[in-house]
Parts: sequence; structure tokens; C-alpha cells
Amino acid sequence: MPDYRRWRAEGGVFFFTVVTHQRQPIFSAPLALRLLRNAIAGVRHKRPFELRAIVLLPDHLHMLWRLPEGDAEYSTRMGLIKKRFTSTYLAAGGREGASTASRRKHRIRGVWQKRFMEHTIRDYADYKRHLDYIHANPVKHGLVSMPREWPHSSFHRHVRAGEYDLDWCGHVELPGGLNLEPEDWC
Repeated sequence: MPDYRRWRAEGGVFFFTVVTHQRQPIFSAPLALRLLRNAIAGVRHKRPFELRAIVLLPDHLHMLWRLPEGDAEYSTRMGLIKKRFTSTYLAAGGREGASTASRRKHRIRGVWQKRFMEHTIRDYADYKRHLDYIHANPVKHGLVSMPREWPHSSFHRHVRAGEYDLDWCGHVELPGGLNLEPEDWC
């Protein structure tokens, strides 16, 4: 088994990708969206962090967080969000994906992938790249033609703050280093 260790940066800014188990489109349902918002808000109340950006897609989400100074416990927060969402979602009649013997042995429900991906933001250019990636993600996945059309995103909050123009359509970096400039896909 690999010896993976998460980077600890107290008071840092982090980018996260969290995916549902078997890429189930859980977040297509309004109830699941509400329960996830409640789970995030509940954890933020007990273990504060600044939610800089978020996008919820049917089967995954991306977020940018800033932790308080002296605090690097993002993994604890993410575990609590996943746990809180899972319990309320299943209690409300939500369905989980197929379970394996290993998942049952370790009491892991079929709602989320076991792990999540995180990236420590290094500087402002890195922050901006990840912020743009979050807001362009619904376009990248073919769900809308412009970020402003996707309702489950912090894009409009950033427009109101003057960080984006309402007609911004971003930049998507494709696997293999191929890039599409906005005029190629907007």
C-alpha cells in the first residue's frame, strides 16, 4: 500500500475534489444539494473555515477553503462533512451504490469515494487557476455553455465581488496538456 501523506499547511488555502461512490449523480436531486449545504454549514460552525469557492456537479464537487491561522485540519473537516451528509442523506431515503466486502468490513457506506483529492495552493496564480477551474467546470462537463448558467456554484458571488465579468467563460485545460481558449468553446 502506498505511503501517502497529506500536506499540512496551517492557515493554508486548499483545493478539493470530492466524488460520489461509483459517480452516482446524487447532486441532481434538490434534497441532496440542501443536505450537503447543511452538512458544510454545520461543520463550518463547529470547525470554522472560509469557503472561498464551490461548484456542485451531479457526481462530484470542487471547493477552495482557507483554514484559520494555526490550523491544518482540513482532513478532519472533510471527513465530518462526508459523514454528516451521508447520515442525513440515507435517513432521508437517499440511495447508496453497490457495496463491496471491503466496504462492508470497514463500515464505509456507498455514498462517497473513500478518499478525496486535495491540493495546497502555492501562490495567487495557483489560486486563480483553481478558482477558474471551479467556475468553468460545469462548462467543461457539458452541463451549460457559460458558467453563469450553472446555479450550484459560487460564480455569481465572485461576479458581485467584481472578480469576474458575468460573460466570462474561462479557460479549460484538457488532459495531455491540450488547452482550449474561451473562444474555442464558448
